[in-house]
Amino acid sequence: MDEKINSIITSGFIGIAAYMVTDVVHEVIGHSSAALLAGYDITLLTSVYFKSNPINFIIGLCGPISNLFFGILLFTILRYATLKSAQTKLLLTTLMAYNLFWFSGTIVQSGFVENGDWTYAVTLLNMRTLDKSLLLLAGIVSYFFSIKIVASRISILNFNLSEITLKQSIYYAYFFGILAAMGAGLFYAPDSMAASREGLLEMMASLPILFLVRRINQETEHVIKVDGNLIFYLSVCVAYILFCFMLGKGIY
Repeated sequence: MDEKINSIITSGFIGIAAYMVTDVVHEVIGHSSAALLAGYDITLLTSVYFKSNPINFIIGLCGPISNLFFGILLFTILRYATLKSAQTKLLLTTLMAYNLFWFSGTIVQSGFVENGDWTYAVTLLNMRTLDKSLLLLAGIVSYFFSIKIVASRISILNFNLSEITLKQSIYYAYFFGILAAMGAGLFYAPDSMAASREGLLEMMASLPILFLVRRINQETEHVIKVDGNLIFYLSVCVAYILFCFMLGKGIY
């Protein structure tokens, strides 16, 4: 297979894998695990929706907080661990960015909608008219620090994949991540189009990564030759099929 096609496919599959893991961290490890530990019934679990009975604001916060903790864990690994594989570095950096940006995005989202992860918690504090303004301010501050953290890791990636730049690799990863998110939502039978739009909005939270890569120094002689890794491709394909039929379809 052509080296450029290999690089594009590898970048795309990195984006799909990063999206799926970020979503599982949020919905399954975050919301669902908290509900099960609390002894609550999970009435709906999809790639974009979660409901439990009864409703608890702590369970609502466990989704974004799980993304935050996982993002910090990945930052620590990237900073202190010795990773020889450039593709692994790219995957973990992308995954870290998505998790940190999703955490920030949920705060901003709750400032605009009535059923966001943070809305119920802030409402319980009886802040009334101030709650949306405070959520938006907190979201902006969170994005600021998340961008600083992600930028510090992206700036040290000093390689290109075969025939495409590192900047292009991250663009392709993000584009394929969006397609994966929207595609999974289409499997939600009660309202596939609404779920697909929600998947798009989730990925929009990570939009700052596209602006950060503009700072990447493309003047590098370190070029990684990407061979078609069939095991990686098949693993992501199988995982995505299972993801669509389990989370995309919805577990009631």
